[in-house]
Amino acid sequence: MKLSAMTGSWEKANRFSQLLLMSNLALSITLMGALYLAIGNRERVVLVPPQLDARVTVDLSTASSEYLKSFGLYIATLAGNITPYNVEFLTDILSRHLDSKVYTTVRAKLQAVAADPVFRSSGGASWFEAKRLDYEKETSRVFVVGQLNTLSAGKASPDVASVVYDLKIEMRDGRPLVTALDSYEGSEPRTLKWQASHAHEQKPADAKGGK
Repeated sequence: MKLSAMTGSWEKANRFSQLLLMSNLALSITLMGALYLAIGNRERVVLVPPQLDARVTVDLSTASSEYLKSFGLYIATLAGNITPYNVEFLTDILSRHLDSKVYTTVRAKLQAVAADPVFRSSGGASWFEAKRLDYEKETSRVFVVGQLNTLSAGKASPDVASVVYDLKIEMRDGRPLVTALDSYEGSEPRTLKWQASHAHEQKPADAKGGK
């Protein structure tokens, strides 16, 4: 019996087993690393929607300014196009895109307009025409500048007013959500620069003493 030959074969088998164990360990480490990267990866999607001239980027927590402006335009157009008969439809759509705190206020305002006796009895309608879109990166706000047209029965032409829709839009889990919404007359967005230049116009606090 060749004991030396058997011993050599056993040593070779043992070395092969050790090499196989090390390779499996290395493969496991590589697989775990790849899995970690896959779980932590937040994919960035680049889109070129047909209604936009430039490509937009969207991920879970951020989006390009063009995407946010287009979404702001969509919300402003919905809010500005109201009749006594479509208010429930509009508020239902807006509920999907507005933060709950914002939605409660916006819904109340739209319903108040639609329920106005004069607006309802005259078959009134309003529609918004956007003229310009601005974006303020520092505050994540979109400004939709345009004119609001209000038409009542018996009038040949609508009443026209310049209006700015001021929206703060955040990306949450890849979806845009309006977290603040305001509208005011005029054609000048109330940006941080505008607020700083008009700070002196704010009324001073009451400084009367208790006499």
